Amino acid sequence: MKSIKFNREPGKKNNGRNIFIIIVILALLFAFKDRITASFRYVDGVTQTINFKLVNVKSMIYTQTLKFKSKVKDISYTSNYIENNKKRDFELQKIKVENMELVNLKRENEKLRAELGMRSKNPSEYIAADVALVENLNSSERIFIDKGKNQGIEVNLPVMYDGFLIGKVAKVGENYSEVTLLTSKNSRLSVILNGVNMQILRGNGNGTFSIINFNEDINEKDTFDVETSGVSDIFPRGLKIGTFYIKELNAFKQIKEMRFKPSYNIYDIKSVLVYKWSKNDLVNQEIQKQINTEIEEEYKKNKGTTQIN
Repeated sequence: MKSIKFNREPGKKNNGRNIFIIIVILALLFAFKDRITASFRYVDGVTQTINFKLVNVKSMIYTQTLKFKSKVKDISYTSNYIENNKKRDFELQKIKVENMELVNLKRENEKLRAELGMRSKNPSEYIAADVALVENLNSSERIFIDKGKNQGIEVNLPVMYDGFLIGKVAKVGENYSEVTLLTSKNSRLSVILNGVNMQILRGNGNGTFSIINFNEDINEKDTFDVETSGVSDIFPRGLKIGTFYIKELNAFKQIKEMRFKPSYNIYDIKSVLVYKWSKNDLVNQEIQKQINTEIEEEYKKNKGTTQIN
């Protein structure tokens, strides 16, 4: 019996000591609970601040991850297939612009062009370019293409997409160029409506362009074919901009503004054609003079019914 008592006493002492230690720890935690809580809050606040400052980095990583996933999905497409597809797209756009040229040549002065043989002697040149950048904050103002001086790009050349004029070359670098869109608030362009009314097409800077002070009577069924007038020496006559109708007729009757929105989405455009028409060629100059004379005579006849802004 004595040996049993001797063996239990150390166990009781250990249990008492452990209980005492736990009580001391709990007392300390209770005494410093506010400081401990404040420390955790401070650490949490610092963590949240760091996370917020890392949003840009995380966003970049997220964007790159999405791009990587997209590339993984498209990995089955070979480079030859992509290149051939780009060539087919280029040829399709080229054919559309060439068809537009043929129609304009016949309409403007068929006899004069037959005599001079302009197109057979000096065909137009088309430069295919990919869209290198569309800036989010300026998507209605400008885009950048991956062709420049080294590829024959010049300032003021018209830029076409799907057979329609979308802007002009504004600045040229060695291997890239800036294109001012027709929707830019800095864009002004002389146009012809339905082959009759000469007007000024103005960009609004919000994805639309307008013709203001249009005093003709129109109804909701009227459509308007908008083309370049060819009055200036920047663009030839007859580059198609689009066919539009007035969506809000009541608003038009009040402010006399024809506001149009292009059919394309600028973010969907992957490649364009730079239309290098022969504006400096002597034959073209004579033809352009003839066109300008015809336009001026037509304008004088319709001066009472048209409005130039």
